[in-house]
Amino acid sequence: MMRRSISVFCLLILPFIFSACEKVIDIKLDGSAIQIVIEGEVTANAGPYQVSVSETKDFSGDNNFVGRNDAVVEIKDLTSGVTENLTNKSAGVYATSALQGIAGHTYQMTVKLSGKTYVATSTIPLKAVKVDKLYAKHFELDKDKIFMVPVFTDPVGKGNYYRIRQWVNSVLVKGSFVRNDDATDGRTFDNELYYETDKKFGNPLINNGDLMRVELQCIDKGTYDYYRTLNATIGQETDNPANPLSNISGGALGVFNACQSTNLTAIAKF
Repeated sequence: MMRRSISVFCLLILPFIFSACEKVIDIKLDGSAIQIVIEGEVTANAGPYQVSVSETKDFSGDNNFVGRNDAVVEIKDLTSGVTENLTNKSAGVYATSALQGIAGHTYQMTVKLSGKTYVATSTIPLKAVKVDKLYAKHFELDKDKIFMVPVFTDPVGKGNYYRIRQWVNSVLVKGSFVRNDDATDGRTFDNELYYETDKKFGNPLINNGDLMRVELQCIDKGTYDYYRTLNATIGQETDNPANPLSNISGGALGVFNACQSTNLTAIAKF
């Protein structure tokens, strides 16, 4: 057994405030504990859609995952019965060519690799929620820090789940935000998207005149639970921390996300 510091991202969910942070934890890991990592996504927007298949390295190596180009990847629309075998592009990335995501349809991803089969299902929510406004705002406790504020309204009726990602001048800010409407049904959200701005984290800073973009995904509960439990996972300062609640069967890490996706861009002015 050996100790190794690894950097992971913390998704912190609060009832009224979004926040995200990166944390370094020290855990004991078996030097031979290599696992398969699968991340797939289908949206109600036009494709192609992608599935990435990789494996973790021995924990004596670095944190870069190794792409697997020898998998057989399939996505099936369980609602319509349409199936497509994905084409390997490179570095463990597989893409569709004809499949179209449809609101309300349930999709099944199947990955066959090294004699094992990994399966996940996810449903695209019926309604997409658009970001009505996006602007930049000084952090009240530190005026040198600038954060994005997306404004959107949750439809009346509980059971909506969201994931938000953000870019500054086309550079992705590490981590993402998730939340549900259990306590905020029908409310308009206008909270800052906090993230780590220290140089060591490598995130882009927001300056006057920068191009900002946010993506608002409407996701199903299985996808929400995966991202929600990332925070709980990295908070376990134990020798054997539990993995997030993946919706993929067969023992793989990762998630299959069938979602609605809308984007909004704006110029930072303050």
